[in-house]
Amino acid sequence: MDGQLRPVSSFDAEQFQQFKNNQQFEIKPISQRSHPHHRLYWIALSKAVKATGKWPTVEHLHRDLKMACGYYETAISKFTGGAIYLADSTSFSQMTQTEFNSYFEQTMAKLAEAIGFDPLE
Repeated sequence: MDGQLRPVSSFDAEQFQQFKNNQQFEIKPISQRSHPHHRLYWIALSKAVKATGKWPTVEHLHRDLKMACGYYETAISKFTGGAIYLADSTSFSQMTQTEFNSYFEQTMAKLAEAIGFDPLE
């Protein structure tokens, strides 16, 4: 390799543009999860955000999808005694490819229902 970080998709290129030149990164090898499948998820979310304006960012939509599909845990606030909801992680270290497959199918169906079109088309 020539030591250059290169985007694999247009979504990756957009993400790279957020960083200044000579930005340093910590690079870690990843699990057996599928990179193309993972990128497809973020591309679909990005398209939905741009097409609808319903969410300010793809990260907001990602969090909303996790909550809407039940990928969260409930805790009790020590301050108020009320329930709080914490979204689960979908990171490569927290979710296997099999789990991500199920998550992906659920979220794409929920997203299509919410926006009125298939985000994968």
